[in-house]
Amino acid sequence: MNMIDELILRMADSANAARAHYQIWFTLRGEGKALPDYYSVMNDHRYVDFFHAINSGNYKLMYIELGCLFDTDSRAASFRNLKIELKNKGQENLVADIDKQLKPFNMLVSNILTIRAKLMAHKELGVDSEEVHRKNGVVPNDIGKLIDVCSDLINKTACEITGNNISLIAAVSNRFEEATFDLLKVLRRGRS
Repeated sequence: MNMIDELILRMADSANAARAHYQIWFTLRGEGKALPDYYSVMNDHRYVDFFHAINSGNYKLMYIELGCLFDTDSRAASFRNLKIELKNKGQENLVADIDKQLKPFNMLVSNILTIRAKLMAHKELGVDSEEVHRKNGVVPNDIGKLIDVCSDLINKTACEITGNNISLIAAVSNRFEEATFDLLKVLRRGRS
């Protein structure tokens, strides 16, 4: 497998994981999602510890996986390293498109990386979680948009590089949100 193919596959894995963790977390905690209708299910003494853990875990893993896509380490499967490899293969048009599509998200990416570094990846001492979140405000809907753009760019790059219209390797769907709602429905029925 060549380097670009490996980068694309690993980046698709991160995008898919970020989407899954985002959708589960946002479905359970997001405004207008499951909380109003399923609070009593999630707060049931038999399940409440699970939902506390799943919320925290998905929130953190969403940041970790998104951070992977923007990691600056030369060993990382990231947009930075994908662009380097694309330039080496004469694909400046794809690099320009990636830069153009991601530019509106520069501040969001910076804030995500700061939150990830200070609170999740390194757990810096003397750092107040609420203060870090306040200074690096991240709007959940913007995270969803960023994940969509990343997935689209990964898929487009994969299609351009392979020369055919391969099946999309970075999912663009709401299947994790739907699965979360389906689970909540089953739990509610089981409580009746």
